[in-house]
Amino acid sequence: GVPAAIFMAVSRTILRAVANSRSDPADMLQRTNELIMSDSDSDLFVTIFLAIWDPQTWQLSYASGGHNPPIVFRPDGSDMFLQARGMALGVIEEARFQSEQIQLTPNDVVLLYTDGITEAINEDFDEFGLERLRLAVNGGRQKDAATIITNITDAVRDHAGNMSQFDDITMVVLKCAAA
Repeated sequence: GVPAAIFMAVSRTILRAVANSRSDPADMLQRTNELIMSDSDSDLFVTIFLAIWDPQTWQLSYASGGHNPPIVFRPDGSDMFLQARGMALGVIEEARFQSEQIQLTPNDVVLLYTDGITEAINEDFDEFGLERLRLAVNGGRQKDAATIITNITDAVRDHAGNMSQFDDITMVVLKCAAA
């Protein structure tokens, strides 16, 4: 509703302002959470996964604010979750966050997604789930990011059929081009 939209806009504005003065993802989330808590008297919160990619070194630094962990798909067919300690922003002022780093390699695929994808249900109330998500990514991992997004979107749509979805379905794909 309207209160949630306003809260999201304020949270995004605070994060953008904080990001200009800090370089560590956990520090950015820490300060953003403090400002959200000082300015909010509602029960609203926001989950976030914040990542900074250095295209020169292929280093990805990241922190999580209660968001489901992104998945890195490696060229050899393996995958791994990007885990980091941290809770949703706007829940408690004392929340602590942890920065992590990963070295990306050519042809890695990094998928950030909302739980509306994995929790998309069909008429039998069967969730799309992580295994179908993995299959959708792996079916087009050699392609560009836009094609991977299309593969996932089509797979979710095919799975859900005519069933209405009640959560947002949002994703970002980072495809590391071969050097």
